[in-house]
Amino acid sequence: MTTYKYKIAIHNQTFPIFIRRHKRARRIVLRYQPLRGAIGLTLPRHATIRQGLDFIASKEAWIAGEVLHHRHKIPFADGTVLPILGTQYTLCHAGGRGTVTVQDNKILVHGDVAFMARRVGDWIKRTAYETISELAHLYAKKLNVVIKKISLRDTGSHWGSCNTEGRLSFSWRLAFAPREILEYVVCHEVAHLLEMNHSKAFWQIVASICPHWQSSRKWLKQQGNKLYLYGA
Repeated sequence: MTTYKYKIAIHNQTFPIFIRRHKRARRIVLRYQPLRGAIGLTLPRHATIRQGLDFIASKEAWIAGEVLHHRHKIPFADGTVLPILGTQYTLCHAGGRGTVTVQDNKILVHGDVAFMARRVGDWIKRTAYETISELAHLYAKKLNVVIKKISLRDTGSHWGSCNTEGRLSFSWRLAFAPREILEYVVCHEVAHLLEMNHSKAFWQIVASICPHWQSSRKWLKQQGNKLYLYGA
């Protein structure tokens, strides 16, 4: 169950606190959620809400740093350098007719400059979808499971999700992560088609098709919020 009624004020700005309990959590986990402009707090069974709020208060300086960091957005504009699946590309407004083409390490965006950001965003989402879809079906074949549908969203708290009907959903912002990170997230969600939990059996399945899952999981926890900086 998620609680929304708590808030915290930092530097004259108020942030709602999204609280949830997780039966497998071993400690209190705090995350800044830039898309929501909110604080996410995960509590283990034994922790009280008061303990969680006290933990947030003790991390006020860290939260302020995260908020300040995420104010410096990176726009889809001429000259911007974007990491796409581990490769650095420079956005270039090319003018003329057409939409987006790639030449060496340049993403050439054609048409009126007023439509540049939207066209870049559409191209990134298509690229993410094609890569994710290819990987998901590859892993599904290895695990002998069936995927019903794959969709992309701009999620604020989860990089991917899976339901019992075989529908997978992913954040399109994974396109800004190194390829091995995206591979891990896709592998993670496909593995849920066999185990809808995070049991030992689940992680064994993940490890069988994604040997680097531990380092990738750690990267997401430490650097995942950087993926929200792109596309102001």
